[in-house]
Amino acid sequence: MSGTIPRARPADPGLDYEALRTEGIALVQAMSGQIWTDYNYSDPGVTVLEQLCYALTELSYRAGFPVEDLLGAPGSGRVAPTRQGLYPARAIMPVNPVTAADLRRLVIDRVRHVGNAWFTPVRADGVDGLYRIDVLVPGLDPDCCDDTGPRADAVERRVQDCYAAHRALCEDVQAVRVLTPVATRVAAEVQIADHADADTVMADLLFRLGLHLSPEPERAPLSALLAAGRTTSQIFAGPLMLRGFIADGQLTPLPQAVPVAGLQAVMAETPGVLSVVALRARLMPGAAWFQVGETLALPDGAIARLAADQAEIRLLRGRALCPVRPARVARLLARRWSARRRTYDLWQQYAAEYPAPAGSGTDLAAYVSVQDQFPAVYGIGEAGLPFDAPAERVAAALQLKGYLMPFDQVMADYLSQMAFLRTLFSPAAGGERTYAFQSLRGIVPGAEPLLAPGYEAGLAHLIGTTDPVSARQADILGFLLSLYAQPLDPGMPAGPGALAKARRALLRRVVPASRDRGRGLDYRHGTHARATAGMEVRARIELGLLDSALRRERRGGEASAPQRLDPAHHDTVAQGFMPLDFAALEEGPEEPDQDLAPGLQAALGEADAYRMGKLAGHDGVAVVCQDGRGGWWLIGHFPAPRDAAAAAHRLWWAAGGGRSRLSVVEWTLLRHALPLLDCDGAAFSFRVSAVLPAEREADSGWQR
Repeated sequence: MSGTIPRARPADPGLDYEALRTEGIALVQAMSGQIWTDYNYSDPGVTVLEQLCYALTELSYRAGFPVEDLLGAPGSGRVAPTRQGLYPARAIMPVNPVTAADLRRLVIDRVRHVGNAWFTPVRADGVDGLYRIDVLVPGLDPDCCDDTGPRADAVERRVQDCYAAHRALCEDVQAVRVLTPVATRVAAEVQIADHADADTVMADLLFRLGLHLSPEPERAPLSALLAAGRTTSQIFAGPLMLRGFIADGQLTPLPQAVPVAGLQAVMAETPGVLSVVALRARLMPGAAWFQVGETLALPDGAIARLAADQAEIRLLRGRALCPVRPARVARLLARRWSARRRTYDLWQQYAAEYPAPAGSGTDLAAYVSVQDQFPAVYGIGEAGLPFDAPAERVAAALQLKGYLMPFDQVMADYLSQMAFLRTLFSPAAGGERTYAFQSLRGIVPGAEPLLAPGYEAGLAHLIGTTDPVSARQADILGFLLSLYAQPLDPGMPAGPGALAKARRALLRRVVPASRDRGRGLDYRHGTHARATAGMEVRARIELGLLDSALRRERRGGEASAPQRLDPAHHDTVAQGFMPLDFAALEEGPEEPDQDLAPGLQAALGEADAYRMGKLAGHDGVAVVCQDGRGGWWLIGHFPAPRDAAAAAHRLWWAAGGGRSRLSVVEWTLLRHALPLLDCDGAAFSFRVSAVLPAEREADSGWQR
């Protein structure tokens, strides 16, 4: 029953006061021999032992706190996953698309106006690994020339962008085409049940026929998967869904032909329908009708779309014709399509179902001296001794306090280390240290006479000289990587410091290094931070070719985070700004830590992307940088050209300019050069080349 003290002894020996006391007395007996013979409760030495045993149970108690209490911020208890090198399920569990079904889900989920998509493997010029992507756009009207609906060319571009951002290594798109809708007319006589509502049956028939001809998958919310008992790993299998989950059964094949018997089966299964007779169908504008047992052959690149003309489907009860109300049928049909195409804000649902954990916010380092627990007669607690206590009594109390303070120091440092876990178990791995301590000043009552003037400095020196920072950081970062099954033991560069640096880099990039390990270069957005092939991330880390980040640079002028340049200045930059020459400048510092706009990251490492000059309305010299899409970014304003050039150089160097990198070249992307090379395209299938810096060509071990 909750709220009561259990009678059973704790399973954890660190929480078992009696076990600690028994073991302590046994140790004293073994070590003191005949010097100490009184082990009763009345003995002061036993009292000291009991107080220490009691204090030790508090240490074990706090060590057993839930993880969210150990990692939560003091006061609020909020756990910041990114700070701890932890990643939410929606970030770490999904993977880059692997199968054609994954790719279909992704395109349907991410590209506006797309109702369905089909990926067909093709071979072009002898090159394998290519797809033809056919997409269904329900709102497309090929006979309409206004701009109110979706345009086929715009949808095709967005599909290509989506695919290129998630394509697998050595795979590519051969063509994207929006399927041309072909109006399909169905005629039949349908017997309906006596209780059936004619308008509802007609709406159901039109909806089911339309869905059969132009299939669109239905999406499900997160709550539906949870109610079905799906585990978190099952929910986040495949690519991350943002607008609804699509089951495997919803991904039906592309209907390249329409058997009329299939239409009859769909109509016969409609609620309220008893039988379907005189069924026939035809493709418009053709005049030939096809009967049950025949098949409507669709032109290549086309998809059937039901011409919802109710006049050709007659509902009967016996021999009596059942009239329908077209306006009501249209409303019912619109509701069914709206329900079928419903999307869900899964991002909000993920945040609600998988929130960041929060702890109690307990101050784990808070320590109350064991001396405060002693009986008042000892005179070492907060109350101290009477003001008229003789000098001998005061000296005896100070002597006992001095004897107990090493125990206090060890236990206080233990709790300080526990509070330090938030910083230790993170990509920072403690920063410049891995051991924590705290001063007893203000904790132990009346301790001032016993503390040397250099007490804190000496304590810091003692801890610092016994702290194997690099080795411990490498071990801690290795443990955190093991949570993601991502071991890293690179052979080069060697040494604990280099190993810790590499593991820290991988921990910070473990999502793209694992989730996107099979993803290829996003060649349509080459300057985007996500454009790098996933395997390059880990390979660079293991080879010691760590990507450097950018830090905010404020020396020598008013440099800040790059901002988009006002379009009013674009002509001035293009006509009057001069390029910068970094060749004569020395290597700059590698100083990490600033995130950049996606389109700018790669451009900052290109020397020819920089310009400097004067902007109207601003003092000093402006430095700008052009991204891969032609947009200009303002880096900052500086007092003189020399300051501007130096700041731009520091920025270029910090962004990776002039330094070696590893690049992966996919031969599939070179296939357009086949006519010039006069070689077999099969050699370009599923093949990559790794391009490494030449200055280490003599290091054979590093090359291997």
